[in-house]
Formats: sequence, C-alpha cells, structure tokens
Amino acid sequence: MNRILYTLMLFIGTAAFGQAYVSTQSHEGKVNFIQPLETAANFDSSFYSAGSDGFLVKWSSDGMGEHYQVSDLQIQKVARNPSTGDVAVYETDGISVHRVTVIDPRTFGKRFSKRFSDSIASITFSSKGNYLLVGTNAVNGCYILNARTGNVAKKINDVPGIISMAKTGASEKKAVLYSRTGALIYYNMQTHKAEKKFSTVPALEQPIIFGTGKLNNRLFAGIKDNMVYIIDAADGKTLSTYPANNGLIFASEYDQGDKQGLYFTSESGRTWSLRLINAENLKKLLTGFNVPSPLIVKNFTGLKSRDAFTCASKNAGSIMLGTQSGNIYTMTDIPESELYSLFAITENMYQKIYDIDASDNEFYFLTNNSIYKTSFDSRVMSRIGSNPSHNNLIKSNGRIILWSRNTAKTVQTMSLDGSENLESLFNPSNQIRALRVAGNRIIYVSGTNSVYIYNFEDGSNNEVYTGTSVQDAVLIDENTLYVAKTGTGRGDSALINVNLQTGETVPLKFNGDVAFSLSFDYGNENSNLYGIRINSANGVRTEVFSYNPRNNVQSSLFSLSAEDSTAFTSIKLPLIFTNIGKNTVRACNTGTRKTTVYKRSASMPIKAAAAGNKVAILNRNGSISWYNAGSQVLIADWVLTTDGEWFDLVN
Repeated sequence: MNRILYTLMLFIGTAAFGQAYVSTQSHEGKVNFIQPLETAANFDSSFYSAGSDGFLVKWSSDGMGEHYQVSDLQIQKVARNPSTGDVAVYETDGISVHRVTVIDPRTFGKRFSKRFSDSIASITFSSKGNYLLVGTNAVNGCYILNARTGNVAKKINDVPGIISMAKTGASEKKAVLYSRTGALIYYNMQTHKAEKKFSTVPALEQPIIFGTGKLNNRLFAGIKDNMVYIIDAADGKTLSTYPANNGLIFASEYDQGDKQGLYFTSESGRTWSLRLINAENLKKLLTGFNVPSPLIVKNFTGLKSRDAFTCASKNAGSIMLGTQSGNIYTMTDIPESELYSLFAITENMYQKIYDIDASDNEFYFLTNNSIYKTSFDSRVMSRIGSNPSHNNLIKSNGRIILWSRNTAKTVQTMSLDGSENLESLFNPSNQIRALRVAGNRIIYVSGTNSVYIYNFEDGSNNEVYTGTSVQDAVLIDENTLYVAKTGTGRGDSALINVNLQTGETVPLKFNGDVAFSLSFDYGNENSNLYGIRINSANGVRTEVFSYNPRNNVQSSLFSLSAEDSTAFTSIKLPLIFTNIGKNTVRACNTGTRKTTVYKRSASMPIKAAAAGNKVAILNRNGSISWYNAGSQVLIADWVLTTDGEWFDLVN
C-alpha cells in the first residue's frame, strides 16, 4: 500500500541563500583559480580565489576574505562577466560530473547551471558579457552560451580539436581560439564560421592572449615542458622561448607604462623569481630582434615547506598566488633588488569539526584530535577526551563510540566517567559504510555486501545479512532488521526486512531503485523508519521517505527532481531533518506537517542534530550553525578556534 501524504517539490537554486563570512581563513585543499575584479572603468584591487573545497572567496585590499561555498564539488575554473559582475564557475568531481554554473555574487543565487558530458578546458565571458564560451575536452566541443539564460546559442562544429583558450574582440563580432592540436583560429561570432587558422605550438598549458596599447591582444603565450613560448597571434609563429621551472604565467590588460607585458614565475629550489617580458622587448620580438632574457622583477622566498604554487594572476599593481595547501599570497609588481620574503594573507584560524551528536541538552563534537561537549546556552567548550584519528562519533548510554566511515579502522569506545580511557571493540573485516547504536548493540555495514551486529554484553560480532550493494541497516527491535540497498530488479527490492530469529529475508514492496541514509527514533516505540530513496521511474527523483513497519505504509515527505546520492536524514521526533538538494537543511514536523527551511550559513550542511529546543547543523567547512527548532533564522554560526574556544562568524 502506498499513500503520498504530502510532497514538497525542491528545485536547486531556489532556496534561501546564506551570508558570506569574513575572515583570513585559508581554503581547505588546493587553490585552483584566481580571478581579478578590476575592469577598464574601475580599478578594483579585489580578487576571487576558488578551490577544491567548493568555496569562492572575495579578497579585499586589506587581506580579508568574504567566504561562501558555492558547490559541494571542487571548483577548477572561474570567469567574471565584465558587464554584470556575474561569476561563472566550473564544478567537477574529477570523474563524471562536469558543470558550469553562473552565480550572482551579491546574493549567491544561481542564474543557471549547465552540465556537460566532458571535462571543461576553458570558460570565458565575451568582452561585453553577452556570451559565455565553454570549451570542453572533446573534439568539436566548444559552446557559445547566452550569458543570461545559459541556452546554447551555438556549438562550434567547424573548429577541430580541444579549445583551451577563447577571447572575443571588444565588439564581440570575432574571437580567437586556441586548439590544443596546435592552432590559432579566428572565428566570426556572427556567421559562426572560422575565418583564419594558423598552425602554432601544440599542447600549451596556461594559454593566454595578451598585449595592451598598440600591442592590444597581439601576442599569445603558453607553457610547455618548463618553457614559456611567446607567439605572434597574427600568424602563430614562435617569437621566443624562456625557461620557467614549474612556471606560472599571467598578465593584466590594465598595466601601464613599463609594467606592461607578460609576467611569469620560475622556481629554483625554495627560491622563486618573478620575471617580466615588457612591452618594449615584445615590440623588438615582433620586429625580428632577439631579446636575450626577461627582466627579473624580484626574487622571493617564503613558501612553506612541501607546499607549491598552483595558480596565479595579476591586476594593475599586484600579483596573487594560490598554493596546494590552500593559502593565498600577494606581492606588488614593484622591482626589488634584495631577496623578498613572501607572507600569506591566509591562515588556519579554526579547527575543523568532523562529526556531531546530541543527547539531552548537550552536543558532542569531534575534531582531528579531541572530543568536546557543549551547549548553546553555556557556550562553554569542554574537552572530554582524545580522538585517535577517527572521523565519526556517536553518544550512547554514557559512552562515546568512535569509528571512521569508509575505513576498516578499529571501532573504539570511551567512557564518559572522566577517565578518558579508550577500549577497542572490534576490527571490521572490511570498510565500514554505515554504523549506528541500538541499545547494547552496534549495527554496521561492512563493505557493500554484509551487515554485522556487535553485542556489548558478550563481545560477539556476527554477520546477520549478506546481499549486494548494501547501503545502510537499522535494527528496530530485538529481532527485526531493515536493510537499505540498491535494488537489482527481478523480485529484488531496495528495502529488505530480516527476521533475526528465523533468518527469513523478505524484499518489501518499495517505490525506489536505491535506499540509504536511514533514521529511526529508538526513544519512540511508534517511530516510523525514514530514509532517502532514488527513483528512476518517470525521470530521476530523490525523495525522503517514511515507512511504517507496523502496517507497511510508505509515503514521501520531500521530493527533488534530480539525483542527490549524498543526502542525509536525521531524527528527533516530531522533526525529520534532511539536506536533500544539498544547499539547505529542512525539518518536517510529522505531527503538524509544517516544514521549516533553515537559512544556510556560508558553508553547505552535511549533518543535523537536535537537543532541547536547539538544532545544530554541521557544515562542510567544520563550522556549526545554530537554530531554534521551529525557526528558520540563523542565530549563530560557530567555529572552533585553534585555542579550543567558540567564535561566532555572524554576530
């Protein structure tokens, strides 16, 4: 029997967006792109940085950054619309998801999002901002999009190869494209035909068209095999090459006087040099004169050991560099005669919180090396134990269970008697996919095929179910186990009932191809079973479902017309929490059917816990957002400092 109680349609991008927070915190992981904000009409020294953490950060001249997570994926490339200020980002999981999204940086709302089947080689707005040119890593895979709607205005079919650089002229009537096969193509944006094609150096990285004043867009450059190639964009011929070990190249079209030209870095041990091929020497190259070496603007040091520069850019006066570790460095383009010491404008100010749980009126948090207890009202952060490198915790029956998702680490327990003693419970035979505690038993999914139950009383650890593509499992009473999995069809189901006493396994009639992220309230004997299911019938949909084990009635609480394979559910009746759609957490009151959408913080939510009348949401960057249970208003956004104190980002 299937009865739909109520369904709330969710559409990505329509939820209430949060507010950026301001700090000098570094990116978590690699910085992939830096985009200056200056234009011909406005000298703005601010710039964006984007990283593998999905954050877009706007840095001002005082070294402070406005942080906002625009994606749960890594951001590889950024482009800025010169007319509207809209920002285009390339989001990817590095495997199969390749998406270009255009964002309003004032509200962080999405103008549009477009998915591509191939990875992205380049994204560029046209000079007036009317078009967005997207080059994919596919032959004949360059698209011209309407910058306002995202509709494809034209797919460029008559330009062979992968387009890794595109730039339009000021009128947007023509564009120059670089194909990695080794060609510069001049393309008519009105007739959509290639007018000229010149052979040039193939497989150049960091390709760039540059030149100001009389040399406006006359030159082309790129890096290959630790060599900078300077090329005449009018015919594709190489004018000169310069060595640049692990080099980064960049230029500003707003540089003036003797600062005009192409800049690049070169590494020598733990020292780097900033070099310039200035406009005067570029003119000489174009007239056939040899230029023996670029000008050394400065030699610099200061990068931390085992770190590396990953991207760079320039505006009229400053150079900005991003690193593998997530730091941002800046320096002026003023020449220095002595070795210059570089200092990061970023720092790691906060400890990341990896997991959260709640009990009574208290909340428990797990950091890299510690376990903490707190309440919102007291704001006191009490350290109650050490974390031996686990990623997850559960508070249950006067103890903390420590485990690590997607690893085979030993599951441990710590008593809350103040001793901080750790006891090892068992070594899983495979990676743990999901784990929960029910009374005196631990139920966990080992690998993708098995469900085990560990008994605290006798230390037994027994396999109770074997199947395929197992996602999660919940024990709702002494003998009844529910297993969520990927259904295979042919009489199989995504939800299985297992009688532990008889061993009988029953595939249930269930509306979904896969089920995961189960929740059950052990403090309420009339609790339903809740979870996430993905249904491909009549188009892909992701739903939060409710299943009544007493009468087999199932219903849909929330529905998303897209696939969200990472959504969670958690429960504190009468509230069911979920982040379906990834951008916000929603709470459904099962008694009143009222839905509360909690206004998100600067970072995306990954888990929710409730105690008393407070809801704490763990975000991807390790911050904690606080709410009153029945209100969508964000009342605090806490991060844990390296000194073990709370700091509120919004108050």
